[in-house]
Amino acid sequence: MKVSVLVPVYGVESYIAKCATTLMEQTYKDVEYIFVDDCTPDASVEHLREVVERYPERQPQVRIISHERNMGSGAVRQTALDAATGEAVIFVDSDDYVDPHMIECLVEQMQRSGASLVDGGYATVTRGEVAGVHLPLRVSDKGYLKIILCQNVDSNRIWGRLIKKSLFTDNDIRFVEGIDYGEDFSVLPRLLISARRSTVDSCVYFYRNDNPQSYTNNITTQNAMSFFKAQELIGTFMTSHEQWKQYSFAMQTGWVNVWRFARRFNVPRQQAEGLFTQRSTHVVARCLEWMFRCGKMPYKPVNFIYLATRRIYLTFAGR
Repeated sequence: MKVSVLVPVYGVESYIAKCATTLMEQTYKDVEYIFVDDCTPDASVEHLREVVERYPERQPQVRIISHERNMGSGAVRQTALDAATGEAVIFVDSDDYVDPHMIECLVEQMQRSGASLVDGGYATVTRGEVAGVHLPLRVSDKGYLKIILCQNVDSNRIWGRLIKKSLFTDNDIRFVEGIDYGEDFSVLPRLLISARRSTVDSCVYFYRNDNPQSYTNNITTQNAMSFFKAQELIGTFMTSHEQWKQYSFAMQTGWVNVWRFARRFNVPRQQAEGLFTQRSTHVVARCLEWMFRCGKMPYKPVNFIYLATRRIYLTFAGR
Protein backbone atom coordinates (compact mmCIF):
# COMPACT_ATOMS: atom_id res chain seq x y z
CA MET A 1 0.00 0.00 0.00
CA LYS A 2 1.41 3.35 -1.05
CA VAL A 3 0.99 6.11 1.53
CA SER A 4 1.04 9.84 0.81
CA VAL A 5 2.32 12.01 3.67
CA LEU A 6 0.85 15.51 3.36
CA VAL A 7 2.64 18.39 5.07
CA PRO A 8 1.82 22.15 5.03
CA VAL A 9 4.76 24.53 5.28
CA TYR A 10 4.36 28.01 6.72
CA GLY A 11 6.29 29.81 9.45
CA VAL A 12 7.95 26.71 10.89
CA GLU A 13 11.68 27.35 10.43
CA SER A 14 12.28 26.46 14.09
CA TYR A 15 10.50 23.12 13.82
CA ILE A 16 10.52 21.71 10.30
CA ALA A 17 13.97 20.11 10.43
CA LYS A 18 12.90 17.74 13.20
CA CYS A 19 9.57 17.06 11.51
CA ALA A 20 11.17 16.27 8.15
CA THR A 21 13.90 14.14 9.74
CA THR A 22 11.35 11.91 11.48
CA LEU A 23 9.46 11.56 8.21
CA MET A 24 12.55 10.66 6.18
CA GLU A 25 13.46 8.03 8.79
CA GLN A 26 10.19 6.12 8.57
CA THR A 27 10.63 2.35 8.52
CA TYR A 28 7.87 2.04 5.91
CA LYS A 29 9.24 2.32 2.37
CA ASP A 30 6.31 2.76 -0.03
CA VAL A 31 5.78 6.44 0.71
CA GLU A 32 5.52 9.75 -1.10
CA TYR A 33 6.04 13.03 0.73
CA ILE A 34 4.14 16.10 -0.44
CA PHE A 35 5.14 19.39 1.17
CA VAL A 36 3.08 22.48 0.27
CA ASP A 37 4.80 25.83 0.71
CA ASP A 38 2.08 28.42 1.39
CA CYS A 39 4.40 31.36 0.63
CA THR A 40 6.18 31.01 3.95
CA PRO A 41 8.03 34.27 4.81
CA ASP A 42 10.89 32.53 6.63
CA ALA A 43 13.56 29.92 5.86
CA SER A 44 11.28 26.89 6.36
CA VAL A 45 11.70 25.57 2.80
CA GLU A 46 15.48 26.00 2.91
CA HIS A 47 15.65 23.98 6.14
CA LEU A 48 13.39 21.34 4.58
CA ARG A 49 15.62 20.97 1.53
CA GLU A 50 18.70 20.65 3.76
CA VAL A 51 17.11 17.70 5.55
CA VAL A 52 15.98 15.99 2.35
CA GLU A 53 19.51 16.23 0.92
CA ARG A 54 20.72 14.04 3.79
CA TYR A 55 18.45 11.19 2.63
CA PRO A 56 19.28 10.49 -1.02
CA GLU A 57 17.19 7.30 -1.05
CA ARG A 58 14.12 9.37 -0.16
CA GLN A 59 14.70 12.26 -2.56
CA PRO A 60 12.74 10.70 -5.49
CA GLN A 61 9.77 10.35 -3.11
CA VAL A 62 9.69 14.04 -2.16
CA ARG A 63 7.64 16.76 -3.86
CA ILE A 64 7.60 20.40 -2.78
CA ILE A 65 4.65 22.35 -4.19
CA SER A 66 4.62 26.13 -3.90
CA HIS A 67 1.51 28.30 -3.82
CA GLU A 68 1.70 31.54 -5.78
CA ARG A 69 -0.07 33.34 -2.92
CA ASN A 70 -0.77 32.61 0.71
CA MET A 71 -4.04 30.65 0.77
CA GLY A 72 -4.30 29.36 4.35
CA SER A 73 -4.22 25.92 5.91
CA GLY A 74 -7.53 24.69 4.47
CA ALA A 75 -6.39 25.31 0.90
CA VAL A 76 -2.93 23.89 1.66
CA ARG A 77 -4.43 20.61 2.87
CA GLN A 78 -6.54 20.39 -0.28
CA THR A 79 -3.58 21.11 -2.57
CA ALA A 80 -1.66 18.30 -0.91
CA LEU A 81 -4.64 15.95 -1.10
CA ASP A 82 -5.18 16.69 -4.80
CA ALA A 83 -1.53 15.87 -5.49
CA ALA A 84 -1.53 12.60 -3.52
CA THR A 85 -1.22 9.37 -5.51
CA GLY A 86 -1.19 6.97 -2.56
CA GLU A 87 -3.99 4.59 -1.66
CA ALA A 88 -3.97 6.13 1.82
CA VAL A 89 -2.97 9.55 3.14
CA ILE A 90 -1.75 10.89 6.44
CA PHE A 91 -1.55 14.58 7.37
CA VAL A 92 1.40 15.79 9.41
CA ASP A 93 1.73 19.39 10.59
CA SER A 94 5.24 20.68 10.06
CA ASP A 95 5.72 21.96 13.62
CA ASP A 96 5.08 18.43 14.93
CA TYR A 97 7.12 15.23 14.61
CA VAL A 98 6.41 11.50 14.47
CA ASP A 99 7.60 8.11 15.62
CA PRO A 100 9.79 6.33 13.02
CA HIS A 101 7.34 3.40 12.98
CA MET A 102 4.21 5.55 12.57
CA ILE A 103 3.32 4.68 8.98
CA GLU A 104 4.25 1.02 9.31
CA CYS A 105 2.16 0.68 12.48
CA LEU A 106 -0.93 2.35 11.01
CA VAL A 107 -0.71 0.52 7.67
CA GLU A 108 -0.48 -2.86 9.40
CA GLN A 109 -3.64 -2.08 11.37
CA MET A 110 -5.49 -0.84 8.29
CA GLN A 111 -4.64 -3.99 6.38
CA ARG A 112 -5.40 -6.26 9.33
CA SER A 113 -8.74 -4.65 10.19
CA GLY A 114 -10.00 -3.59 6.77
CA ALA A 115 -10.67 -0.12 8.19
CA SER A 116 -10.76 3.01 6.05
CA LEU A 117 -9.49 5.22 8.89
CA VAL A 118 -6.97 4.26 11.57
CA ASP A 119 -6.24 6.34 14.67
CA GLY A 120 -2.94 6.19 16.48
CA GLY A 121 -2.10 7.65 19.85
CA TYR A 122 -0.41 11.02 20.16
CA ALA A 123 1.55 12.94 22.77
CA THR A 124 1.40 16.64 23.49
CA VAL A 125 4.80 18.33 23.66
CA THR A 126 5.40 21.52 25.63
CA ARG A 127 8.79 23.25 25.56
CA GLY A 128 10.39 20.09 24.24
CA GLU A 129 8.96 17.81 26.93
CA VAL A 130 6.17 15.27 26.54
CA ALA A 131 3.30 16.64 28.62
CA GLY A 132 0.75 13.89 28.14
CA VAL A 133 -0.14 10.86 26.01
CA HIS A 134 -3.57 10.45 24.43
CA LEU A 135 -4.58 7.01 23.21
CA PRO A 136 -7.50 6.61 20.79
CA LEU A 137 -10.95 6.11 22.25
CA ARG A 138 -12.26 2.60 21.73
CA VAL A 139 -15.94 3.09 21.02
CA SER A 140 -18.31 2.17 18.22
CA ASP A 141 -18.11 4.07 14.95
CA LYS A 142 -21.46 5.74 15.66
CA GLY A 143 -20.49 6.53 19.23
CA TYR A 144 -17.24 8.13 18.09
CA LEU A 145 -18.99 10.36 15.57
CA LYS A 146 -21.35 11.52 18.34
CA ILE A 147 -18.33 12.40 20.48
CA ILE A 148 -16.77 14.43 17.67
CA LEU A 149 -20.05 16.23 16.91
CA CYS A 150 -20.44 17.17 20.60
CA GLN A 151 -16.96 18.75 20.35
CA ASN A 152 -14.14 19.22 22.85
CA VAL A 153 -14.45 15.67 24.17
CA ASP A 154 -11.86 14.09 21.88
CA SER A 155 -9.58 15.88 19.43
CA ASN A 156 -11.14 16.55 16.02
CA ARG A 157 -7.65 16.49 14.51
CA ILE A 158 -7.10 15.34 10.94
CA TRP A 159 -3.37 14.82 11.52
CA GLY A 160 -1.96 11.53 12.74
CA ARG A 161 -4.77 9.43 11.22
CA LEU A 162 -4.21 7.09 8.29
CA ILE A 163 -7.14 7.59 5.89
CA LYS A 164 -8.03 5.84 2.65
CA LYS A 165 -7.95 8.48 -0.06
CA SER A 166 -11.12 6.97 -1.54
CA LEU A 167 -12.97 8.12 1.58
CA PHE A 168 -12.40 11.67 0.34
CA THR A 169 -12.90 11.11 -3.38
CA ASP A 170 -15.90 8.74 -3.24
CA ASN A 171 -17.80 11.12 -0.95
CA ASP A 172 -16.67 14.39 -2.57
CA ILE A 173 -15.09 15.62 0.69
CA ARG A 174 -12.83 18.62 0.28
CA PHE A 175 -11.20 21.25 2.47
CA VAL A 176 -12.43 24.79 1.89
CA GLU A 177 -10.20 27.78 1.21
CA GLY A 178 -10.82 30.36 3.92
CA ILE A 179 -11.58 27.82 6.64
CA ASP A 180 -8.22 27.81 8.37
CA TYR A 181 -9.29 27.57 12.01
CA GLY A 182 -11.62 24.60 12.40
CA GLU A 183 -10.56 23.17 9.03
CA ASP A 184 -10.08 19.72 10.55
CA PHE A 185 -13.57 19.75 12.06
CA SER A 186 -15.00 20.88 8.71
CA VAL A 187 -13.83 17.55 7.25
CA LEU A 188 -13.63 14.91 10.00
CA PRO A 189 -17.38 14.30 10.65
CA ARG A 190 -17.98 13.97 6.90
CA LEU A 191 -15.29 11.28 6.80
CA LEU A 192 -16.47 9.48 9.92
CA ILE A 193 -20.09 9.11 8.81
CA SER A 194 -18.87 6.88 5.96
CA ALA A 195 -15.74 5.43 7.56
CA ARG A 196 -14.95 2.16 9.22
CA ARG A 197 -12.62 3.18 12.05
CA SER A 198 -9.91 1.22 13.83
CA THR A 199 -7.27 2.13 16.41
CA VAL A 200 -3.78 1.27 17.62
CA ASP A 201 -2.69 1.73 21.22
CA SER A 202 0.69 3.16 20.31
CA CYS A 203 1.90 6.75 20.53
CA VAL A 204 2.92 7.49 16.94
CA TYR A 205 2.59 11.30 16.72
CA PHE A 206 4.02 14.18 18.76
CA TYR A 207 1.92 17.34 18.75
CA ARG A 208 3.59 20.59 19.78
CA ASN A 209 1.16 22.85 21.61
CA ASP A 210 3.64 25.66 22.23
CA ASN A 211 4.23 27.05 18.72
CA PRO A 212 3.20 30.72 19.14
CA GLN A 213 2.52 31.00 15.38
CA SER A 214 -0.04 28.17 15.22
CA TYR A 215 -3.73 28.88 14.63
CA THR A 216 -4.53 27.15 17.91
CA ASN A 217 -2.57 29.76 19.84
CA ASN A 218 -3.94 32.76 17.93
CA ILE A 219 -7.70 33.24 18.28
CA THR A 220 -8.15 36.32 16.12
CA THR A 221 -11.40 37.72 14.74
CA GLN A 222 -10.54 36.12 11.41
CA ASN A 223 -10.02 32.74 13.09
CA ALA A 224 -13.32 33.07 14.93
CA MET A 225 -15.10 33.73 11.63
CA SER A 226 -13.39 30.66 10.17
CA PHE A 227 -14.62 28.62 13.13
CA PHE A 228 -18.23 29.67 12.50
CA LYS A 229 -17.93 28.84 8.80
CA ALA A 230 -16.67 25.35 9.64
CA GLN A 231 -19.56 24.82 12.05
CA GLU A 232 -22.07 26.02 9.45
CA LEU A 233 -20.64 23.65 6.84
CA ILE A 234 -20.94 20.62 9.12
CA GLY A 235 -24.38 21.71 10.35
CA THR A 236 -25.66 21.94 6.78
CA PHE A 237 -24.11 18.59 5.89
CA MET A 238 -25.48 16.74 8.90
CA THR A 239 -29.03 18.12 8.75
CA SER A 240 -29.33 17.05 5.12
CA HIS A 241 -27.89 13.56 5.69
CA GLU A 242 -30.14 10.51 5.76
CA GLN A 243 -28.71 9.51 9.16
CA TRP A 244 -29.43 12.92 10.73
CA LYS A 245 -31.93 11.72 13.34
CA GLN A 246 -29.55 9.40 15.16
CA TYR A 247 -26.97 12.17 15.48
CA SER A 248 -29.37 15.08 16.04
CA PHE A 249 -28.77 15.74 19.74
CA ALA A 250 -25.01 15.28 19.43
CA MET A 251 -24.94 17.84 16.63
CA GLN A 252 -27.13 20.27 18.55
CA THR A 253 -24.85 19.90 21.57
CA GLY A 254 -22.07 20.99 19.22
CA TRP A 255 -24.16 23.99 18.17
CA VAL A 256 -24.39 25.02 21.82
CA ASN A 257 -20.60 24.91 21.86
CA VAL A 258 -20.56 27.43 19.01
CA TRP A 259 -22.30 29.99 21.22
CA ARG A 260 -20.10 28.98 24.12
CA PHE A 261 -17.10 29.81 21.91
CA ALA A 262 -18.64 33.15 20.92
CA ARG A 263 -19.26 34.03 24.55
CA ARG A 264 -15.81 32.95 25.66
CA PHE A 265 -13.99 34.99 23.01
CA ASN A 266 -16.36 37.97 23.06
CA VAL A 267 -17.54 37.58 19.46
CA PRO A 268 -20.49 39.96 18.87
CA ARG A 269 -23.75 38.05 18.61
CA GLN A 270 -24.83 39.63 15.32
CA GLN A 271 -21.47 38.88 13.75
CA ALA A 272 -21.71 35.22 14.76
CA GLU A 273 -25.32 34.93 13.61
CA GLY A 274 -24.34 36.21 10.18
CA LEU A 275 -22.09 33.18 9.64
CA PHE A 276 -23.74 30.47 11.73
CA THR A 277 -27.44 30.03 10.97
CA GLN A 278 -28.20 26.64 12.55
CA ARG A 279 -30.71 26.67 15.40
CA SER A 280 -31.41 23.91 17.91
CA THR A 281 -34.82 22.25 18.07
CA HIS A 282 -34.30 20.02 21.12
CA VAL A 283 -35.61 21.77 24.24
CA VAL A 284 -32.46 21.13 26.30
CA ALA A 285 -30.12 22.35 23.56
CA ARG A 286 -32.34 25.39 22.94
CA CYS A 287 -32.20 26.36 26.61
CA LEU A 288 -28.43 26.00 26.77
CA GLU A 289 -28.01 27.91 23.54
CA TRP A 290 -30.17 30.74 24.85
CA MET A 291 -28.21 30.96 28.09
CA PHE A 292 -24.94 31.43 26.21
CA ARG A 293 -26.39 33.77 23.57
CA CYS A 294 -28.33 36.12 25.82
CA GLY A 295 -25.25 37.14 27.81
CA LYS A 296 -27.31 37.82 30.94
CA MET A 297 -26.17 34.80 32.94
CA PRO A 298 -22.58 34.41 34.25
CA TYR A 299 -20.40 32.26 32.03
CA LYS A 300 -19.15 29.81 34.69
CA PRO A 301 -22.49 28.41 35.90
CA VAL A 302 -23.84 28.19 32.33
CA ASN A 303 -20.69 26.39 31.27
CA PHE A 304 -21.03 23.98 34.21
CA ILE A 305 -24.61 23.12 33.19
CA TYR A 306 -23.52 22.64 29.58
CA LEU A 307 -20.63 20.32 30.48
CA ALA A 308 -22.82 18.28 32.83
CA THR A 309 -25.50 17.89 30.16
CA ARG A 310 -22.95 16.79 27.59
CA ARG A 311 -21.44 14.28 30.02
CA ILE A 312 -24.83 12.74 30.82
CA TYR A 313 -25.74 12.49 27.13
CA LEU A 314 -22.49 10.75 26.16
CA THR A 315 -22.86 8.32 29.07
CA PHE A 316 -26.08 7.01 27.54
CA ALA A 317 -25.40 7.64 23.85
CA GLY A 318 -24.55 4.08 22.91
CA ARG A 319 -20.80 4.50 23.00
